[in-house]
Amino acid sequence: MKFPAFEMERMQSVWEHKVKYDLSESGVEPLTLEEAARDVKELLKTKLGYAEGVGLESTRTFVSEFHWKSTAENVVITTGTSEANFLTLLALVNAGDEVVVVMPNYMQVHGVAQGLGARVREVWLREERGWTIDLEALTAAVNAKTKVVCVCTPNNPTGQVLSSREVDEICRVATRHGAWILADEVYRGAEREGSESASFAGRGERIVVTGGLSKAYGLPGLRVGWVVAPVETAQAVLKLKDYSTIAPSSVSEVLADIALARRPKLLERTRFLVNERWPALEDWASGRSRELHWTPPVAGAICFFSYRYPIDSMPLVDRLIRDYSTMIVPGVHFKAERHLRIGFGGPSHILHAGLAALDRLLATIGD
Repeated sequence: MKFPAFEMERMQSVWEHKVKYDLSESGVEPLTLEEAARDVKELLKTKLGYAEGVGLESTRTFVSEFHWKSTAENVVITTGTSEANFLTLLALVNAGDEVVVVMPNYMQVHGVAQGLGARVREVWLREERGWTIDLEALTAAVNAKTKVVCVCTPNNPTGQVLSSREVDEICRVATRHGAWILADEVYRGAEREGSESASFAGRGERIVVTGGLSKAYGLPGLRVGWVVAPVETAQAVLKLKDYSTIAPSSVSEVLADIALARRPKLLERTRFLVNERWPALEDWASGRSRELHWTPPVAGAICFFSYRYPIDSMPLVDRLIRDYSTMIVPGVHFKAERHLRIGFGGPSHILHAGLAALDRLLATIGD
């Protein structure tokens, strides 16, 4: 196994705690420990022993309640959605398999599939149609050799969602060839309009849904994610987890239980922040509509812009980081050159200052 460099995560790991204005984050302003805990004094009594590897039954039950046709037996708690995706692919994919990745996408699944020796076939969302799925291209790409179809909905980096009809059609295409679906739904619950977008959960026998508390819940520091899968697959993931993180953090699990018990309130907070802060980014972009093109996000605190400036995305972002202490994500990190992903879910003063810094840089680049 040899995994390609995960360029976006490497850039963020190096710079996210060094820049003044981080607009590369795709979640919302995180909760404090005081906000996340019912009673901090009570939390201090938590014993710091090993947690149960599969996760607390109460936590798994909470997760199963918003995944159709699932019970606690279908759920494995992981260290973030990243571990959930990694272990799922490790359980399903062998060298020589084909993996279809609907692009653009969080590039972890693309890199892991490559590292496992699979051939990756890309099917691109159609930007000219508002980043919607090209079902004809998907149908042509999936065949008898396809082991897994990887989908991210709501989508990172575009902020768009699949309709219930599109989800059903993707399931139909995969089922026809006996392929699995890995649906990363970590942004589900962060829809701007309030109603949750369609989930893949419960729509077939070879479907794995992953998610976590980072993006829609404002709790990335807990590093709590989950796999929702058929029982045999969940057990296969759990056996592999014995080789990785073994068990969740005992403190994080306590806080995860508290968070999931008040899931509607946390999602309401997230939607408020997304709707409060999106207009600031939209207003900024509207002032540069000759140079920028975008589809307003339906979910999540991210927008994916194409641009006309005469500079590739990595040199642009590199200058922004080094000269203006501001970070956004270059489109090349999603294999989508001349694009930029800008996050708007952080504190308002960071968003405004970061956009002002980006303005100063763009003024030096010109048309």
